[in-house]
Amino acid sequence: MTARVRRIGLLAGAGLLVSGAAGPAGEGAPSPPHGSEARFVVELEWPRENIARTLGVARSELGMYGRGNPFQTRDIDDLTCVVGPLFALDIEDGFAFDIDEPVDLVVTYAPELTGPFSVGFNDNGGDGIGESATIEPETGSTFATARVTLERARFAAHGIRDTDLAIGGPEGIALCDIEVVRSHATPVPPGYGTLRLAVEDAASGRPIPARFGLYDETGRAPLPSERSVLVHRFVDEVRLLWVNPRTWWPSEHRLAFYVDAEYEARLPVGNYELVATRGPEYRGYRRTIEVRADETTDLTVSLERYADLPAEGWYSGDSHVHIARDHTEDDAVWAQVAAEDIHVANLLEMGNIAVTHFKQPAWGEAGQYVREGHALVSGQEDPRTVQRGHTIHHNLRRPIRQDPESYFLYHRVFEESRAQGGISGYAHMGQLFNGERGLALDVPFDLVDFIEVLQGGRLYDDIWYSFLNLGFNVRPIAGADYPYFGPTLPGVERTYVKLDGPFAPNEWYNAYRSGHTYVSNGPFLEFRVNGREMGSELRVARGESLEIVARAFLNPDIDRLNRLELVVHGEVVATATQTSGDGDRLRLRTQIEADESLWVAVRAFGDRDGERDMTVAHSAPVFVVVEDDPWWKLEAVPDLVARHRAKLQELLTEPIRPAGDLEYWETTRLLEEHWDEQRLQLEPRVQEADARYQALLDRARAATAAFPE
Repeated sequence: MTARVRRIGLLAGAGLLVSGAAGPAGEGAPSPPHGSEARFVVELEWPRENIARTLGVARSELGMYGRGNPFQTRDIDDLTCVVGPLFALDIEDGFAFDIDEPVDLVVTYAPELTGPFSVGFNDNGGDGIGESATIEPETGSTFATARVTLERARFAAHGIRDTDLAIGGPEGIALCDIEVVRSHATPVPPGYGTLRLAVEDAASGRPIPARFGLYDETGRAPLPSERSVLVHRFVDEVRLLWVNPRTWWPSEHRLAFYVDAEYEARLPVGNYELVATRGPEYRGYRRTIEVRADETTDLTVSLERYADLPAEGWYSGDSHVHIARDHTEDDAVWAQVAAEDIHVANLLEMGNIAVTHFKQPAWGEAGQYVREGHALVSGQEDPRTVQRGHTIHHNLRRPIRQDPESYFLYHRVFEESRAQGGISGYAHMGQLFNGERGLALDVPFDLVDFIEVLQGGRLYDDIWYSFLNLGFNVRPIAGADYPYFGPTLPGVERTYVKLDGPFAPNEWYNAYRSGHTYVSNGPFLEFRVNGREMGSELRVARGESLEIVARAFLNPDIDRLNRLELVVHGEVVATATQTSGDGDRLRLRTQIEADESLWVAVRAFGDRDGERDMTVAHSAPVFVVVEDDPWWKLEAVPDLVARHRAKLQELLTEPIRPAGDLEYWETTRLLEEHWDEQRLQLEPRVQEADARYQALLDRARAATAAFPE
């Protein structure tokens, strides 16, 4: 085999070789239609019959991901091949668009440069994503051919940047040719009719947005009409979205679209399954409808509440949504948020050391769009590094942007956020991207308001508990991180906040700052200690009895409520469980003695309780103070101090590994260039944090003789 590498450029110092690209988002690819591109995308010069575009990508939006290998264009013998981890292909619309038939792909590859690979594609039925079996490369020749049959192929531009196919594997592939062979078996509808929907709240009759699914008898979801909401997924503009498996949905078919109170579409005749949801406070809607030829089917969809939390003063928010806005009053973005019944959507600009994505048009009250009790609010996820985690800052009057020369000095952003009246914390459970290192440094200075403890279908409380047990008041928060994590949808994980008066975004943030909050992906909580609500500080005499009253309830469409737990200093001390039936409510009433200061919280679980996929809610604590003692877990202080001091040392001693950064192609050069100098600048801050941990330890040892020197 003879090979010649052509048109190879170096992208953003990341060591990633690309063809025809030189900029952070892949110059040479078409300009994004909405905002900047936070995904790696590069258009490759590789013309093939019936292929409109070939992209080198790091994610496909068709269930396949690639990372680490360079993209190259190579001449191998008489063929021009593209070499890399993952390619996304756009089928010519004139050849095949929105079909429903078996399609054969004949893939020619160079085995010497190819590992096991598979094909991801947009299909009909189910979740709209299909993937072939893994193909093991045949060796012994310059080229090999694999024939792959894609059952029920659709090709409706559901992949990244309107693509239809993804081809790749962990070890990469040298893709040298591809032939797309249609069977032309797509059924021809015998006729068309019209479906016209109106959506209302069943109790009030008020028109409301909602998330809908519509499926014919084969499970195929017709493409939504222009009367549906146009949704931004990164820079893609789509109408059909995937509902991932951890998200409750009333159908086995998992493609959905958003409707802002009214919808109309022309559909092939036949029977359809129609489903709708509007967040966990509403019951699911499901029925069969018939569309007849040349007739209009009118239907009012009345969505019934399971619970009316705003009537009790509780308003939901999503701490972590990435959707760019060109203008503040963006009704399409608002409709998506309102369709999930999120009252405060924190739309976060996402910065790294090089650039900022998901830009917002205005800040403070000028950046708030409030309509019908649902608000869009500008915020930021920035700074973000692989060395010390991702941070989030809400309710800012203006964005806070560090230059590369000071980017790792997170405390400057936290201090400025505090000066603006903002609320700040760490994303991703405090765990991903070495966030525990950042927390170990910033929490002792009382700069961290929250940790995002619920995300990706998982409650991760270990790091949060470790700081509560040292006496720090760090609150829980939850956010979906749309369009990441799956991808997910806004509001799949959410934060509930208790207001004393009418809803307004600023009042929501004030109530959150007071700790009147819990996080949930389904269950609802009520919790009081001696009549004080979650987030309160309660001062009592030593030995005083504490009356604990808690209640959990869960929409039975989502899951069955399994148990309600009382947590003291991170340990479960009482549990209420279901005894029979399909119970959706649990109560827990008990007493404990306040022999020491402590923190008390409750958490509820549904039957779905896997390691990474659970139905769960967790309250902020009530802090019980006895004789002005901290609410720490005294016997655990030495181990916890040692844990966080070790993370401080990691921050200074562990080398930076830019390949683990989310936008590594943009950030690698700057991370490597600036880390060593800023590590030295952080040393005095680390020493001061270490001294504060030592002071905690000294105070704990003075409080008890149980711990040796």
